[in-house]
Amino acid sequence: MPVQDDSDLKIKTRHFLRRKYGKDLLIDCSLYSQSNSILPEYPFTTDFYSTVIVTGGSGSIVIDGSEIHFSRGTLLFIQPNQIRHWRTVSPDFDAFFLVFENEFTETFFQDSFFIYRFQFFHNNAAPSSLKCGQEFTGTLVNLCREISIELAELQDDSHHLLRAVLYYMLIRINREYIVQNGLSAFLFQDNPGIRLKKLLEVEIKNYKKVEDYARLMKVSRSHLNHISKKAFGLPASAIIKQRILIEIKRELLFTHRSVKEICFHMNYSDVSNFVRFFKKQTGMNPGEYRLKYTK
Repeated sequence: MPVQDDSDLKIKTRHFLRRKYGKDLLIDCSLYSQSNSILPEYPFTTDFYSTVIVTGGSGSIVIDGSEIHFSRGTLLFIQPNQIRHWRTVSPDFDAFFLVFENEFTETFFQDSFFIYRFQFFHNNAAPSSLKCGQEFTGTLVNLCREISIELAELQDDSHHLLRAVLYYMLIRINREYIVQNGLSAFLFQDNPGIRLKKLLEVEIKNYKKVEDYARLMKVSRSHLNHISKKAFGLPASAIIKQRILIEIKRELLFTHRSVKEICFHMNYSDVSNFVRFFKKQTGMNPGEYRLKYTK
């Protein structure tokens, strides 16, 4: 894995080593059993996207507070800045780790929303994993091997081939993900829906209301709800609440901030309203949640 740690942080961030292969390729693919890597026993984040294709063994991983059990044929999808913690991994575990920075695809396709079109990375209402059959898993494994071979024998046009293979893989995975989760393919063409998701990543600590995002996108509240329902199957208010909840859980589980400090850090003006919102969404107050999940 192309990473280095910031060991002085409470939550360590693993960074992409851009010049691992002598060029700024911003992509890597390696088989766990052949990479001399060790899965960290502590929670951490990365500044790159990760797709893990499990080829053997089993175990569990916690991604932003949600535990996912995996086995052969499971795909795991992890965004930059998501907190993940490998809980259990069997001795026979093996997997391809396909990782890349958004810049690798964004600059090539000249589309700032490119990565947001793939629901397996950017649909908080659906799982961060996918269970695949043997044939589909085999196809992905062969493509990972092709990427690995190209990285080991770089040529002048390698960046074109690597982008093409990655693009093909992302499309195939997205189609399978949409089918298995009964989602709409509308998001792939829907710039307004994608813009909403991207705005949430940037502005969630500043804005909490549907009308705020409607104003930022220069559309009416009703039209924003129409966009959200068509793209994600949920009204904009539900999408916003999901994203707020993710951010609060990260703060509770992986920082030393008090509930009051988290409240103000999230730009809530009233602690009681903050606690009420969290309890309505989770069934417990923030202190109870922190105590239960940080034992």
